[in-house]
Amino acid sequence: MSLMTYATASKQQKNERQRGRILLVMNERMAHLCGPTLEEAGACVVGVAGGMAAIVSIQRTRPNIVIAEIELNDLRAAELARTIANLHEDMPLIFVGAEESASHRRLEALSLGAFDYFQLPVELPLLSVRVTQLIRMQLTIERLRAEADQDYLTGLANRRRFRVALGQEVERWRRYKIPCSLLLVDVDKLKNINDAFGHSTGDVVIRHVAHMLRESSRDNDTAARLGGEEFALLLAGADADRAFAAAERLRATISSSPIERVGMATVSVGVASCPTHAISERELYAMADAALYRAKRDGRNCVRMAERL
Repeated sequence: MSLMTYATASKQQKNERQRGRILLVMNERMAHLCGPTLEEAGACVVGVAGGMAAIVSIQRTRPNIVIAEIELNDLRAAELARTIANLHEDMPLIFVGAEESASHRRLEALSLGAFDYFQLPVELPLLSVRVTQLIRMQLTIERLRAEADQDYLTGLANRRRFRVALGQEVERWRRYKIPCSLLLVDVDKLKNINDAFGHSTGDVVIRHVAHMLRESSRDNDTAARLGGEEFALLLAGADADRAFAAAERLRATISSSPIERVGMATVSVGVASCPTHAISERELYAMADAALYRAKRDGRNCVRMAERL
C-alpha cells in the first residue's frame, strides 16, 4: 500500500471514528433491515459478519458497538459475549432477534454481558435511539482516554499507550495468529539541529516526523512518541515484508520533505515482526531496537530488518 493510499484510508477511518462504527453480526436479511436505519441515524456500519467470522471482524474493524443476532448458526450468544469481553471489556454488545423482547429475554441478554435486547423489526426505532446514545458515550470515553494517552508535543500516543497497544497486538497473534510489526524510528542527529537552531526548531522537526507517522498509519495502527527523538509505529496485521516496505516509504518521505530553516531531516528505522522475529512484546521491542541500532551504525537514514529467530 502506497503512502498516499495509507493517508486516504486514514482520513476515511477518521470520519468513521467521528460517526461511530457498528459491526453487525447477523444474517444478510436482518442486516438489510436495520443497517440503513442506523446509517441514517449517523452511525457507520463497518461490516456484516455471521457466526465465527465475527471474531475476526471485531479485530479487523475495531467497532464502537457490536449488534448481534441472538440466534446464530455456528456461534452461541454466550461465546460471542465472552469473546468481546476478553478482547474489549468496554465494547457494548446489543442482541437483536425476531422474538418478543419480554423481560426474561432482556434479562438473559443482560446476564450474558450485553447492554440490551431488541425485537426486530418492531423495535428498530428504539434500537436506533439506544445505539445513538451508546455511540455518544463511547466517543466521549475515547476522547478522554486519548487525552490521557497523548504525547503533549505531537499528539501521538505516549509511551504508556504504546506499551498497552503492543501487548494487545502480540496477544492477538497468540489467540488468532494475526501478525503484527513494530517500527522504531529515531530522528538522525537531532542534537546537532538543537545546537545549531535552538530547541524550538528541534520541536518543529519532532512534530514534522510525528505528522508523517500519523499520515502513514491506519486506524488500527499505533503511532507513538516514546520520548525525545524516538518514535514507534505499530502495524496491526502486517507481516515482515509489508512492514519493511512501509518503513522504507516512511523514511523516503521524511528525507524528501523540506523543513523551514532546517532543510531536510532524516530518520533511521528498525523493523521487527511477530512471529517472524519474536513472539512476545519484550522480544519484539528488543529485536526492533537492535535493528534500529544497526541502522544508525550503518550510517543513518536507512531501514534495517531484525534478524530472524
